[in-house]
Amino acid sequence: MPRYFMELAYDGTPYRGWQRQAAAPSVQEEVERALRTRLRQPKVNAVGCGRTDTGVHASSYFLHFDAEKAIGEGARFVQGINSMLPPSIAANRLLAVEDDAHARFSAREREYTYLIHRHKDPFLHLRSHLMTIPLDVAAMHQACQRLVGKQDFSCFQRTGSDNRTTICDVRSAAWEETANGYRFTISADRYLRNMVRAIVGTSIRIGRGHWPVAYMAEVLASGQRAMAGKSAPACGLYLSRITYPFIPREA
Repeated sequence: MPRYFMELAYDGTPYRGWQRQAAAPSVQEEVERALRTRLRQPKVNAVGCGRTDTGVHASSYFLHFDAEKAIGEGARFVQGINSMLPPSIAANRLLAVEDDAHARFSAREREYTYLIHRHKDPFLHLRSHLMTIPLDVAAMHQACQRLVGKQDFSCFQRTGSDNRTTICDVRSAAWEETANGYRFTISADRYLRNMVRAIVGTSIRIGRGHWPVAYMAEVLASGQRAMAGKSAPACGLYLSRITYPFIPREA
């Protein structure tokens, strides 16, 4: 069966995350429904590049699926899928891949972006986190340099998580000021549940002057979730880039 990657973008507000659930709306459920109709297959399993939590968005999300026969024109297929998807989900492109390519396990790096806006804007509601209090973005950026490297991030995982390992390799972590607030961007090989939102919450406490820059290192060394800041709201978080060895980054 031919295997395909499809890239999506979605507003996570209406969904209980990516993963299909019995009694709650999910992005996976909507995508699989559209694929079944478009492919005229009774069953299609859309395997995502990872989970996103309730209310978390994606500007670039990859999934793979197997078709019973080869798909002809990719652009036409994407157009057809988009006509069947709700307004909150958009298919951007379709790529034919090798049979062993896997949306989750073949990924080499994942990037998340967190958005904060300082002035109330109805068009950013549920798509960015409103914080009217100014933050020391330089201190936040400096603190997050301590995150870079391969190390134990158990202090930032959701309490009660059962992970095979809590070691992640963070390649970059940066805060910057924007025209209407702040943007945090982090890239890593993998993440723990709630990790990025916990890092953002800790950064905000540092940015407000409640904790010194050096406190980020103390949190990491402790391994204790209670040492870190409260998780930032889901509405500001976006899965923004996935890197695969067989997909050119510029494509």
